[in-house]
Amino acid sequence: MKSRLFLLFLALCFIQCDDFLEEQSQSEVRPSTVSDMEKILESGAYPTQSAGRLFNRRTEIFTDNVRSNIVEVGLAAQKEKELWQFRWDRSMFNEDGGGQDITFWSIPYEQIKGCNIVLEYVDQMDGSEVKKEHIKGEAYVLRGLYYYMLVNFFSLPYNYGDPAKNPGVPLKLNTGVTDEKFKRNSVAECYGQILKDMELGTRMMKESQEKQSNNILRLRFTAGYALLSRVYLHMNHWDKVISYADSVLDVNSQLLDLKSSYSPFGCGVYHGSTPVEILWAMPEKDNTSLERDLLAPFTPSSDLIDQYVLYDVEGTTDGRMDSRSIGWLKYSSWDAAGIYRCVLKGTAAQYWINGGIRTAEVYLNRAEAYIRKYIESGNKEEARLALNDLNELRRNRLSEGYVDKSVDDFTNPNELLAFCLRERRRELCYEANHRWFDLRRLGMPELTHIFLDNDNGYETKYVLQENDPRYVLPIPSEVLRKNPNLTEMVSNDSNK
Repeated sequence: MKSRLFLLFLALCFIQCDDFLEEQSQSEVRPSTVSDMEKILESGAYPTQSAGRLFNRRTEIFTDNVRSNIVEVGLAAQKEKELWQFRWDRSMFNEDGGGQDITFWSIPYEQIKGCNIVLEYVDQMDGSEVKKEHIKGEAYVLRGLYYYMLVNFFSLPYNYGDPAKNPGVPLKLNTGVTDEKFKRNSVAECYGQILKDMELGTRMMKESQEKQSNNILRLRFTAGYALLSRVYLHMNHWDKVISYADSVLDVNSQLLDLKSSYSPFGCGVYHGSTPVEILWAMPEKDNTSLERDLLAPFTPSSDLIDQYVLYDVEGTTDGRMDSRSIGWLKYSSWDAAGIYRCVLKGTAAQYWINGGIRTAEVYLNRAEAYIRKYIESGNKEEARLALNDLNELRRNRLSEGYVDKSVDDFTNPNELLAFCLRERRRELCYEANHRWFDLRRLGMPELTHIFLDNDNGYETKYVLQENDPRYVLPIPSEVLRKNPNLTEMVSNDSNK
């Protein structure tokens, strides 16, 4: 009974909490067993289905992967609301702009709170010590992931300027009740904590893997290694990227072959029936019928589609555009040619899965790291190792007749890098916020969006300049109102 009361109390705390950096007391009742704490981990620390969209693809609207459409009257109001994000407006999250929306800020901190509760209380539970260690490992890695999301939403990229001076996000690492108005930690401090959490959590999961879950919605140590390869890629630590990628692929190097894995009963790289490359799957609310039955205000761009049909094809077809369920770009015969309604990479049971982490990303992380090293050293062996990874991925994506690429196919190292980054964009679109985060770490290039007026089709052009400050999302005004310390920013003029 006490466990049920505590779980109910926690659920109310998560739903009703207004101050996302000011914890509420959780001293009324406590669970008693490891199983109780595992339920709290699953319901409070892991992403909910409603949060999954934020962690998978909410930032896609800021990228060159989306286009504007003329939509049905019933979607016109949604289109006008989302326009604030499509044009990178600083008031996108405020009442006087796109409407009050604190979810980019609040949801990660809600999940961090769940992680902190687990980490603080799990050792007091009765039950298997090995199971406790695995639960703690999962909570640490999840907390690291949420801070990775936050710092890439609201801070400059790690590789821009001085991360020790650039403002990051506040680090809250315990559940203690406090009236403190937290200040921003630096970007370097945030990444230091991300690495500390992920490395410790991954080690704990590996050492206690006998108690790991077989559920693809739960983390295992291979997913921790993969996430570390992702984080180190953002830090330009190429050897670390390679080392952690090796740790994953030594255990699981499988990729789903899109040529031979189709099933009319369901399939896809994130489908529960074909999970060979899934390291961890993150669910989101099922909007399949909504997004496929109606043309949304903002959908995959022609520039993204061109990546699959105009570049690097050479007589083959790309299985990622397969019109059957195994492909992930979805279209309707009602729409004009070249219009795709959404990206859907798989489902598992009742869940719609569009992100998490899988072996395909690990191959791409390692390939890019090898190419970066090749650019620095001129050592062609590093280029060959990169192409081994890229060819392996492409053999499982392109149709019969694909011919492996060789170093001689590229006139210089930068051409090989561009080839790798195109492959990354094709593979990881609409997944784990990769495109927006990649654009940031790749130099924050100029982007152009064309908005189509719903009444007359008039085009309005919006430009995000190179190194534009809007590559950092604005903290919502409601969050700033509650904590004015967050407005204290370090000047970045010297970084420009």
